[in-house]
This record gives sequence, structure tokens and C-alpha cells, in this order.
Amino acid sequence: MTIEFTARHFNVPGNLKEYAHDEVLKLKRHFQRIIQCQVILSHENNLYTTEINLSIPKRKLNVKESTDNVTKSIDRAVSKMAGRLSKYKGKLYQNVQFPKD
Repeated sequence: MTIEFTARHFNVPGNLKEYAHDEVLKLKRHFQRIIQCQVILSHENNLYTTEINLSIPKRKLNVKESTDNVTKSIDRAVSKMAGRLSKYKGKLYQNVQFPKD
């Protein structure tokens, strides 16, 4: 999985970039076939917005979350994306019948 970072209207310190990278890597627990991830961090009017765009086979998933704290914004966006990945995975394997032993 390739991860791209973009910061708008502020400079991202190295430790915050590393924190976001570690949080996004946790999404691999929910779905292994993630191809690309874009993390866009922006700061406007005392609100930090985190936008996560995931590319998976045959689908693109987007999440956007805004709070007054940048780490809280990252955490909420990752949590929301984990829910969407779990829902997508459930729909993907809904009609698959596994062999019985």
C-alpha cells in the first residue's frame, strides 16, 4: 500500500506525519487488498480536517472528518474508514459459500 500525505494551509511536523502513517496502516487489519491511500490534512477557521481516500480493487472509498484537534480528527477519520471497509468486506463476501469440513 502506498500512502501519500498532503497538508493544506499549515506545515505538518514529522511526528504528526508518522502518527497518521501508523494509524492508516491499521486499516490493513480490516482489508488486506488496499492499493493506495491519500491522507489530506487541512487547517481552516480553527478546525482541522482529515480526509482519507482509499483505492481498493473496483472501488474508491472517501472519508472526511473535522474537529478542533488534529490527532482527534485523524483518529475519527480512521475509525470511520475502518467501519466502511468492514461494511464493504461484508457485502463482498456475503454470497460466498465456504466448503464445509
